[in-house]
Amino acid sequence: MAIKLWGVTIAILLYCRVLPSQTPDRASIQGFVADQSKAAITGAHLLIRDESTGAVRTAVSDSTGKFNVSGIPTQDAFTISTEKGGFAPASVHGVRFVPGSRADLSLILRVAGGASDITVRGNAGDLRIDQPQLGIDLSREQMEETPGPFGRMTYLPLLNAANKPAISQGDVFINQNLLNTNGAGRRQTWFEVDGANAIDMWGRQTIFSNIPILAVGEMTVLTNAYSSEYGGGTGSVVNLVTRSGGERFHAEVRELWRPATLGAGLSGFNSSNATSGNQIVTDAAAQTAVAVSGTLPWKSKTQFYGAGEWNREAKGSPVTSPIAPGVFVGRYRGWLSLLRLDQQLGANNKVFARSNADEFTDTNPNGTVGGSNLPTVARTFRRRTFEIEVADTAILGPNQVNDIRGQFQLASPITQFAPEVYGTQFSVPITSMCGVAACSSFTTGTSQDALLLNRQFEISELMSYTRGCSNWP
Repeated sequence: MAIKLWGVTIAILLYCRVLPSQTPDRASIQGFVADQSKAAITGAHLLIRDESTGAVRTAVSDSTGKFNVSGIPTQDAFTISTEKGGFAPASVHGVRFVPGSRADLSLILRVAGGASDITVRGNAGDLRIDQPQLGIDLSREQMEETPGPFGRMTYLPLLNAANKPAISQGDVFINQNLLNTNGAGRRQTWFEVDGANAIDMWGRQTIFSNIPILAVGEMTVLTNAYSSEYGGGTGSVVNLVTRSGGERFHAEVRELWRPATLGAGLSGFNSSNATSGNQIVTDAAAQTAVAVSGTLPWKSKTQFYGAGEWNREAKGSPVTSPIAPGVFVGRYRGWLSLLRLDQQLGANNKVFARSNADEFTDTNPNGTVGGSNLPTVARTFRRRTFEIEVADTAILGPNQVNDIRGQFQLASPITQFAPEVYGTQFSVPITSMCGVAACSSFTTGTSQDALLLNRQFEISELMSYTRGCSNWP
């Protein structure tokens, strides 16, 4: 059993040009309001409206024409508008922000009757020039349209050439992709979900509890030395932000199916040329995914998002030993679920709660049965994890944001091997058909068993104070 306790962190951040003063699942905005002659405009009102939830944030330009807004959610699109007496209003729609980053706004207001302009730099899709960090930003649409094994999001970092599959994966039974970044070890990959640590601290350095792909709103993969807000400086960061509900009810159903012969046909292996259980000869798979979101009917300000996946796979591993030739079919069953609730307590206070679970069983993990290994060595692998996170974000003033979070993670088990038949393991050479030379062998029986549990706790407190240092003249 492993128990990890993450202590309380209290920080006060002064924001100037580079340092982001928000948690990794939030963004910030800074900007400059001027007239046609580039003279600063004082008292211009800026309104930032979430197009999905309807939540509104406001700011007012100071005596130098500058303004700052921190703690902006990143999973939705925003409408940004401004107005000032005597000047024409301006607005821009569909603006998306990158988690853990900053956007710069330039507002040029013209006298009434003219056309004012808003220019946004550093929003989603832009080339990142405001921070010394490399990586990729994946939108919800990109993630949903990118094919991968069961749509697992741990394969998406491979879209960046700096990330490679780990050659020696070690704990391959967990059905996740383990990766190396720029030569760093696979245990140096950092996962963050909704601003909280999401790493399996037992030592695998993969995500503690996988997230349904339909529930991931934004994904950022940083591949160079990154800022201390993520807790380290080597390897890569996979930063995920889950989706939240909106003002309208929405439902989505997805079904994927792959026939047995098509799944293994490209490998070229069959019962006569395969040498191990990983060289499968049949592979049938199916996935059912459902997502619903909206507003709870009895709480008009409580928005919900729920998603679930049911994955099934049947992999045929050839047993080549003449003792018991044939095909052993290993069966995988996996369940993923997520529920998120967002509640606007007031104009300047928002809370959210997220719970998600990941459970699966595999009767032939990593092709244990196959080749010269007889079905008597079969073991069933089980893994069951659960997470719950609660966070409160309070806007204390134009330049102050307080964010407090708590998280509990439970894996019971995080690793469990249960042999189908307990017994002593034997590896026996076969020489009767080849004289004095052994032309084959077989392995039978197993006595290996395992049951590991893991509990992790985290509490964090972030108080940020923002001072404007706009990049605009």
